Amino acid sequence: MAEILLFHHAHGLTDGLCDMADRLRSAGHTVHAPDSYSGRTFDNLDDGIAFAESIGHDALAHVAMRSTRMHRGANVALGFSMGTMQAQLIAQHARRIQGCVLMGGAMDPAQLGSAWRSQVPLQVHVADPDDWCTAEEVSALHRCVPGADVFTYTGEQHMFVDPSLPDYDGDAADLFEERVLAWLTSVDAGTARPAPVAM
Repeated sequence: MAEILLFHHAHGLTDGLCDMADRLRSAGHTVHAPDSYSGRTFDNLDDGIAFAESIGHDALAHVAMRSTRMHRGANVALGFSMGTMQAQLIAQHARRIQGCVLMGGAMDPAQLGSAWRSQVPLQVHVADPDDWCTAEEVSALHRCVPGADVFTYTGEQHMFVDPSLPDYDGDAADLFEERVLAWLTSVDAGTARPAPVAM
Protein backbone atom coordinates (compact mmCIF):
# COMPACT_ATOMS: atom_id res chain seq x y z
CA MET A 1 0.00 0.00 0.00
CA ALA A 2 1.03 3.62 -0.43
CA GLU A 3 2.85 5.64 2.21
CA ILE A 4 1.59 9.20 1.84
CA LEU A 5 2.88 12.60 2.90
CA LEU A 6 -0.20 14.84 3.18
CA PHE A 7 0.41 18.61 3.19
CA HIS A 8 -2.34 20.87 4.50
CA HIS A 9 -3.87 24.04 3.08
CA ALA A 10 -3.61 27.59 4.43
CA HIS A 11 -6.25 26.99 7.10
CA GLY A 12 -3.87 24.51 8.74
CA LEU A 13 -4.20 20.84 9.56
CA THR A 14 -7.97 20.92 10.08
CA ASP A 15 -10.19 18.21 11.52
CA GLY A 16 -11.51 17.67 8.00
CA LEU A 17 -8.07 16.85 6.62
CA CYS A 18 -7.30 14.68 9.64
CA ASP A 19 -10.50 12.74 8.98
CA MET A 20 -9.49 12.31 5.34
CA ALA A 21 -6.11 10.98 6.45
CA ASP A 22 -7.92 8.50 8.68
CA ARG A 23 -10.08 7.32 5.77
CA LEU A 24 -6.97 6.75 3.67
CA ARG A 25 -5.51 4.76 6.56
CA SER A 26 -8.72 2.72 6.77
CA ALA A 27 -8.18 1.84 3.11
CA GLY A 28 -4.81 0.35 4.09
CA HIS A 29 -2.46 3.23 3.34
CA THR A 30 0.04 4.81 5.71
CA VAL A 31 -0.44 8.57 6.03
CA HIS A 32 1.85 11.18 7.59
CA ALA A 33 0.48 14.72 7.88
CA PRO A 34 3.28 17.22 8.56
CA ASP A 35 1.94 20.27 10.38
CA SER A 36 3.58 23.41 9.02
CA TYR A 37 1.66 25.51 11.57
CA SER A 38 2.63 23.57 14.71
CA GLY A 39 -0.96 22.95 15.73
CA ARG A 40 -2.54 26.26 14.74
CA THR A 41 -5.61 26.36 12.49
CA PHE A 42 -7.55 29.32 11.12
CA ASP A 43 -11.27 29.60 10.39
CA ASN A 44 -10.62 32.68 8.26
CA LEU A 45 -8.59 32.05 5.11
CA ASP A 46 -7.02 35.52 5.10
CA ASP A 47 -5.68 34.89 8.61
CA GLY A 48 -4.25 31.56 7.50
CA ILE A 49 -2.58 33.13 4.47
CA ALA A 50 -1.11 35.90 6.63
CA PHE A 51 0.31 33.30 9.01
CA ALA A 52 1.78 31.32 6.12
CA GLU A 53 3.38 34.50 4.78
CA SER A 54 4.88 35.20 8.20
CA ILE A 55 6.47 31.75 8.13
CA GLY A 56 7.70 32.19 4.58
CA HIS A 57 8.03 30.02 1.48
CA ASP A 58 11.46 28.70 2.49
CA ALA A 59 10.20 27.44 5.84
CA LEU A 60 7.30 25.62 4.16
CA ALA A 61 9.72 24.06 1.69
CA HIS A 62 11.95 23.00 4.59
CA VAL A 63 8.99 21.24 6.26
CA ALA A 64 8.37 19.30 3.06
CA MET A 65 11.97 18.22 2.54
CA ARG A 66 12.44 17.39 6.23
CA SER A 67 9.33 15.20 6.08
CA THR A 68 10.84 13.14 3.27
CA ARG A 69 13.93 12.57 5.41
CA MET A 70 11.87 11.63 8.47
CA HIS A 71 9.56 9.24 6.61
CA ARG A 72 11.90 7.31 4.36
CA GLY A 73 9.19 4.90 3.20
CA ALA A 74 6.93 7.65 1.87
CA ASN A 75 6.31 7.26 -1.85
CA VAL A 76 3.29 9.50 -2.56
CA ALA A 77 2.87 13.25 -2.07
CA LEU A 78 -0.63 14.71 -1.58
CA GLY A 79 -1.07 18.45 -1.24
CA PHE A 80 -4.03 20.77 -0.70
CA SER A 81 -3.91 24.38 -1.95
CA MET A 82 -0.89 25.89 -0.14
CA GLY A 83 0.35 22.35 0.44
CA THR A 84 0.46 21.64 -3.29
CA MET A 85 3.72 23.59 -3.44
CA GLN A 86 5.19 21.25 -0.82
CA ALA A 87 3.86 18.12 -2.53
CA GLN A 88 5.07 19.22 -5.96
CA LEU A 89 8.47 20.19 -4.55
CA ILE A 90 9.19 16.75 -3.15
CA ALA A 91 7.73 15.01 -6.21
CA GLN A 92 10.27 16.90 -8.33
CA HIS A 93 13.25 16.55 -6.00
CA ALA A 94 12.90 13.39 -3.89
CA ARG A 95 13.62 10.20 -5.82
CA ARG A 96 11.54 8.02 -3.49
CA ILE A 97 8.32 9.81 -4.43
CA GLN A 98 6.53 7.67 -7.01
CA GLY A 99 3.28 9.62 -7.35
CA CYS A 100 1.79 13.04 -6.66
CA VAL A 101 -1.73 14.39 -6.16
CA LEU A 102 -2.39 18.14 -6.19
CA MET A 103 -5.74 19.46 -5.00
CA GLY A 104 -6.44 23.15 -5.48
CA GLY A 105 -3.00 24.25 -6.65
CA ALA A 106 -0.45 23.86 -9.43
CA MET A 107 2.83 25.49 -10.46
CA ASP A 108 5.08 25.51 -13.49
CA PRO A 109 7.79 23.01 -12.47
CA ALA A 110 10.51 25.54 -13.33
CA GLN A 111 9.33 27.67 -10.39
CA LEU A 112 10.48 24.85 -8.12
CA GLY A 113 13.89 24.54 -9.67
CA SER A 114 13.62 21.49 -11.91
CA ALA A 115 11.61 19.76 -14.60
CA TRP A 116 8.92 17.23 -13.71
CA ARG A 117 10.32 13.71 -13.26
CA SER A 118 8.81 11.82 -16.18
CA GLN A 119 8.35 8.54 -14.28
CA VAL A 120 6.15 10.16 -11.59
CA PRO A 121 2.37 9.88 -12.19
CA LEU A 122 0.51 13.12 -11.47
CA GLN A 123 -3.13 13.86 -10.66
CA VAL A 124 -4.46 17.42 -10.43
CA HIS A 125 -7.89 18.23 -8.97
CA VAL A 126 -9.27 21.76 -9.12
CA ALA A 127 -12.57 23.58 -8.77
CA ASP A 128 -13.80 25.32 -11.92
CA PRO A 129 -13.60 28.26 -11.75
CA ASP A 130 -11.14 28.73 -8.89
CA ASP A 131 -9.81 32.16 -7.94
CA TRP A 132 -7.04 30.60 -5.85
CA CYS A 133 -5.81 28.21 -8.53
CA THR A 134 -6.35 29.68 -11.96
CA ALA A 135 -6.82 27.84 -15.22
CA GLU A 136 -3.59 29.49 -16.40
CA GLU A 137 -1.63 27.95 -13.51
CA VAL A 138 -3.07 24.51 -14.19
CA SER A 139 -2.34 24.91 -17.90
CA ALA A 140 1.27 25.92 -17.19
CA LEU A 141 1.81 22.67 -15.29
CA HIS A 142 -0.14 20.60 -17.81
CA ARG A 143 1.93 21.97 -20.72
CA CYS A 144 5.07 20.71 -18.95
CA VAL A 145 3.43 17.42 -17.92
CA PRO A 146 0.92 16.63 -20.68
CA GLY A 147 0.53 13.09 -19.36
CA ALA A 148 -0.97 14.32 -16.09
CA ASP A 149 -4.58 13.50 -15.22
CA VAL A 150 -6.44 16.78 -14.61
CA PHE A 151 -9.91 16.69 -13.05
CA THR A 152 -12.06 19.81 -12.84
CA TYR A 153 -15.13 20.14 -10.61
CA THR A 154 -17.47 22.62 -12.22
CA GLY A 155 -19.33 24.96 -9.90
CA GLU A 156 -17.45 23.93 -6.77
CA GLN A 157 -15.58 26.20 -4.38
CA HIS A 158 -11.82 26.14 -3.88
CA MET A 159 -11.55 23.70 -0.97
CA PHE A 160 -14.69 21.64 -1.53
CA VAL A 161 -13.04 18.49 -0.16
CA ASP A 162 -12.71 19.67 3.47
CA PRO A 163 -15.85 19.34 5.63
CA SER A 164 -14.29 21.73 8.16
CA LEU A 165 -14.70 24.60 5.70
CA PRO A 166 -17.64 26.48 4.12
CA ASP A 167 -16.52 25.40 0.62
CA TYR A 168 -17.34 21.75 1.35
CA ASP A 169 -19.53 19.75 -1.02
CA GLY A 170 -20.07 16.14 0.00
CA ASP A 171 -20.77 14.69 -3.44
CA ALA A 172 -17.74 16.34 -5.06
CA ALA A 173 -15.55 15.41 -2.09
CA ASP A 174 -16.65 11.77 -2.39
CA LEU A 175 -15.80 11.79 -6.09
CA PHE A 176 -12.37 13.26 -5.34
CA GLU A 177 -11.64 10.56 -2.77
CA GLU A 178 -12.89 7.78 -5.07
CA ARG A 179 -10.53 8.98 -7.80
CA VAL A 180 -7.59 9.28 -5.42
CA LEU A 181 -8.16 5.84 -3.89
CA ALA A 182 -8.42 4.19 -7.33
CA TRP A 183 -5.23 5.95 -8.39
CA LEU A 184 -3.40 4.89 -5.22
CA THR A 185 -4.36 1.29 -5.99
CA SER A 186 -2.77 1.65 -9.42
CA VAL A 187 0.37 3.23 -7.94
CA ASP A 188 0.63 0.35 -5.49
CA ALA A 189 0.21 -2.15 -8.31
CA GLY A 190 2.75 -0.38 -10.47
CA THR A 191 0.17 0.23 -13.18
CA ALA A 192 -0.30 4.00 -12.75
CA ARG A 193 0.48 5.89 -15.94
CA PRO A 194 3.80 7.71 -15.72
CA ALA A 195 3.46 11.38 -16.60
CA PRO A 196 5.28 11.99 -19.90
CA VAL A 197 6.79 15.47 -19.96
CA ALA A 198 7.03 18.03 -22.74
CA MET A 199 10.40 18.04 -24.47
